[in-house]
Amino acid sequence: MHVLGMTHSVCPVCRAIVPAKVFTDGRDVYFRKFCREHGESNAFVRSDVDEYLRTLRCVKPAWVPREFSGDAHKPCPQGCGFCNRHEQHLCMPIIEITSRCDLACPVCLVDAGRQWNLSIAEFDCILDGLLRAERQVDVLNLSGGEPLLHPDLLAIIDKALARREIVRVSISTNGLRLLQDRTLLRELHKRNVCISLQLDGFSDRAYELLRGRPLVREKMQVLEILADEGISTSLTMTAAGGVNEDQFPAMLDYLFSHEHVVSFMIQPVAFEGRAASLAGRAARLSIPDVIKALGAAGHPAVSAADFVALPCSSPLCFSLAFYLITQEGRIVPVNRITRAGELLDALANRIFFGLEPGEYESLKRMVYDLWSGPAGSLPDSEEVMQTIRRLIKATSCGCFDAKKVFTEAERRVKSIFIHAFQDAHTFDLARARRCCNAYPQPDGSLMPACVHNVLRRGR
Repeated sequence: MHVLGMTHSVCPVCRAIVPAKVFTDGRDVYFRKFCREHGESNAFVRSDVDEYLRTLRCVKPAWVPREFSGDAHKPCPQGCGFCNRHEQHLCMPIIEITSRCDLACPVCLVDAGRQWNLSIAEFDCILDGLLRAERQVDVLNLSGGEPLLHPDLLAIIDKALARREIVRVSISTNGLRLLQDRTLLRELHKRNVCISLQLDGFSDRAYELLRGRPLVREKMQVLEILADEGISTSLTMTAAGGVNEDQFPAMLDYLFSHEHVVSFMIQPVAFEGRAASLAGRAARLSIPDVIKALGAAGHPAVSAADFVALPCSSPLCFSLAFYLITQEGRIVPVNRITRAGELLDALANRIFFGLEPGEYESLKRMVYDLWSGPAGSLPDSEEVMQTIRRLIKATSCGCFDAKKVFTEAERRVKSIFIHAFQDAHTFDLARARRCCNAYPQPDGSLMPACVHNVLRRGR
């Protein structure tokens, strides 16, 4: 055993904050925890210790919120919300607008199914608190439960879009309601909403274990109507070892063969909430496992080298890759046409870069540098440059418009995200203190996602 450091985690039995020794067996990374009441326990945290150590070098200086709503006088994380000891601002707010759901997924983190809806007045209060802390929200995600079941869904979306500081609204959904109500889909399209569709692959075996019943037929129907409408779509896959890693080739093929599909989000299963019951029936995947599987999936445009840690959050939480789609349909990994250091700097404090005037100008300077940089050595360099020039021309106007930039760019730059949520076994307080994904609450507090899921939800 070689000790790598110390952090704080939680006891998997009582959820008390406990000291944790970070160690390696020479191959993978583990926690050794000690709880005064329940004794010592070990937990696998991440595969590939060398990759773990490289990833830790990607930490960037924090961009703090304009306002803190947490209480720093309380021990961390009791005063979460964020308090002034939090080390990052909020990139992706997730607002749970309902606990109602038309599925009972065994993999559900939130144990959805109660009959509760967020009121419009409560939603307004959440937006007020959110925008006191953040000068701009690039993407506001509506979640649940199943958010499409909220009776005032369109009014809630309109409330969000009426705030000029909110660039885009996305909805995390299983999509089943759209099969019953095409009018709703058209209304969402009018509002330029991005549909983040829960899609765990194209095999019913995965759905039977993760979602409780076969769903491939219905998922294919949802994909078909989203394609018919041309609505911006993100594929969101819960990945579980021994369950659906074999679906990565088909998922990549779908991402790159459909223009309206703008991104692919992979969330390795976290054994929290209802998903705790899957422990032993599905294996834990860490980010390096997913990257290795994507690189081995056989897609000609995707390799493991395309992925970089996201320094905006803890770099142990996110990894991502961007792909430029040229006018002729070629797929070019962005880190082949720019310097890795510049890409990491661009992503230092937000998931989506270029959505503020200063960042947009920096992005253009990066593009101009490509003439003498790595893009010049690509076999298809002229094609790449023509595509980027057209993209900049399409988004340039007399005044900067973040919504226009987002809408134009998302069809030319596809992304693959890997987001590793934590559970009671893998919880790391150092990661939580850099969380940039949070659940805004009606009282104005911003609850870091994994603090909420592991320590607050249902307790």
